Amino acid sequence: MERSLLRLLLGSWALSRLLLLAPLLGHPFPQVLRQWDTLHYLAIAQHGAQGPLYAFFPLFPALLGALSQQQPIAFLWLGFLLSNLAFLGALFLLQAQAQQLWGPGAARWTVLLACFNPFSLFCSIPYTEALYLLLTAAALANGGIGPWAGPSGALAAATRPTGILLLPGQLLQALRQPSQRRQALLAAALTGLGFGVVLLLGWQGSGDPFAFLHAQQAGWGHRPGFNLSGLPRWQRLTSQILLGPVNTDAGQILDYWYPLGMLLLLAIALTALVQRHQRPQLSLGLGGFALLSGWLLGGSPFLNGAMVLGSLGLLAWGLRRLPLIQTSFALFSLAAYLLKQNTISLERHLYATVPLLLLLGLWGSEHPRWAKLLLGFGSLLCVVFGFRFASGGWVG
Repeated sequence: MERSLLRLLLGSWALSRLLLLAPLLGHPFPQVLRQWDTLHYLAIAQHGAQGPLYAFFPLFPALLGALSQQQPIAFLWLGFLLSNLAFLGALFLLQAQAQQLWGPGAARWTVLLACFNPFSLFCSIPYTEALYLLLTAAALANGGIGPWAGPSGALAAATRPTGILLLPGQLLQALRQPSQRRQALLAAALTGLGFGVVLLLGWQGSGDPFAFLHAQQAGWGHRPGFNLSGLPRWQRLTSQILLGPVNTDAGQILDYWYPLGMLLLLAIALTALVQRHQRPQLSLGLGGFALLSGWLLGGSPFLNGAMVLGSLGLLAWGLRRLPLIQTSFALFSLAAYLLKQNTISLERHLYATVPLLLLLGLWGSEHPRWAKLLLGFGSLLCVVFGFRFASGGWVG
């Protein structure tokens, strides 16, 4: 790696962690980390998966539980260190893949836009995002046939439900590349084995190999699959973005100013899109105004919707520029997230998807002025998310 890229990577990682984590230092540390999903991982580490907690895959809490000897403070410290170091490792793999595919420009922007993203907060607290990002990046490296592809795929499949979605790409790789068939099939077998261990643990603990699916239904109200059970949630999210929370909760228009303001911002955003070639400076200014104002007006629902639409648009824009295994993983992951029939935490799950981060870096290298705008906006949100999480607020 070039020294300039190494300095950029380490500096971006350190500075972005400072923006996100500095607000937490005003509270007892690491006790401030003991909230939201961290509580569930700690409960699994101490007492094993029970009931709704089967929804969480076992590798992350089991690893931390074993290392911390089930002591809560040690668990929090180790979870904090593991997530931050895993994220740093993932950045090395992401920049290497981006450079191999598209050159140093894409590598730089991949690192920058991955670091200065508010949802990278979940790569610095005891959540699975950083470990999952590291393992899937390793499994996808070198076209999915590197020496670590199989072991990394197995561990990824035991970390998050979507880890098994590496498998279709590995099988396609075996079919399309006869010279690499043996390596691809071995990686596929190990990935399947990792998922099989999850099924076995569910069967041993509850008598149900698909306990993780049924726990999502019983404990969290999810009904993943090809059904319309999540339609009310998508309708609510759309209404919150376009009509506002007051009108959504009331079921009628009480606040006329919100939808009028959002309609004006949509018109400004459309103008920016139309003028991006003829008047690029005007387009950039209007786009930045619409983005910042949309967040100030729409809050978390706006960010959630923007992440979904942005991910869909990014994938449509760059899908053909990805290697086969990356394309497969991106499509299956996006489909799985949309079919989980819930909009909660969707934005952080999309963030921790390797092909989307790579495409974001490629887009940034080809549209540097817009990427700088996104970089500044992301840096602002890093600070906001840090303070919100430190105060116990919901961030994703």
